[in-house]
Amino acid sequence: MTRPLLAFLHIAKTGGRSVETMLRSSYGVSYCHAIPWRPPLRPGEAGRPLAIATYDLDDFRRLRRLCPFMQAIGGHAVTLWSGLHDVRPVRYFAFLREPVARMASHYQFHRATVPGPLDLDGWCRWHEPRELQAKYFSRDGDPQAAIAAIERHGVFVGLLERFDESLLLLCRLAAPELNPAYRRENTAGANDLARQLLAEPATRARLAALVEGEQELYAWVRDELFPRQVEAYGAVALAADLARFRADPSRGFNARNDLLHRAYQRLWLGPAVGRVRRRQAG
Repeated sequence: MTRPLLAFLHIAKTGGRSVETMLRSSYGVSYCHAIPWRPPLRPGEAGRPLAIATYDLDDFRRLRRLCPFMQAIGGHAVTLWSGLHDVRPVRYFAFLREPVARMASHYQFHRATVPGPLDLDGWCRWHEPRELQAKYFSRDGDPQAAIAAIERHGVFVGLLERFDESLLLLCRLAAPELNPAYRRENTAGANDLARQLLAEPATRARLAALVEGEQELYAWVRDELFPRQVEAYGAVALAADLARFRADPSRGFNARNDLLHRAYQRLWLGPAVGRVRRRQAG
């Protein structure tokens, strides 16, 4: 029997680039990184509920035509309310991070990588960063709706702060075909701006005001869902497996699959998305 599609909801600054190395290693070209077909919003621009051009069912069907052998999908554009489960059976998973720390890291990344970045006042006024983690599960970022959606769809949720444990739990409870071996990617070098924002009470309070509901979601995952997942695995077995895994988290990493996926994405999927964007712009 064919397993349901595995869908990774890649929330910014939650370790997702490292998670994707595991997906590339495990699936090769059967893993599709969902590049948005529409360009993202510009900083400060209003329009969609997320600045990332979020996938809808037409986007997914188009991707499936390009990747008929797709077994897994992931990316910033994939949300729980994208509704992929209306097209085919899906197993969803995501990682969360302590909200204020994630917000500081996200703003630092924004400042370092986006042309014409917003200052902190503009960032705090923009709808995009507000309750971002909750928005991946509930379109409007309502924490109770997000919790209900996670429960309803059986979403596996890991924690960046317990990254290696989360990978083992994911592979045992949600995706047994995965090899948890991974390589660290996109870890910030200098975190001076993020540390400064968190150390200064006034700026920390401004960031915290953007994630009040998100804190409720994170606390529920940390205090209720994650312990439930540990219990399902077995705490003693998890501790033993974690010790072995941490000795060499890249053991068994399939470099060939990783290389094939990168080539496929660069030579086939990337150009296909570019052609669609050019047609839309014209």
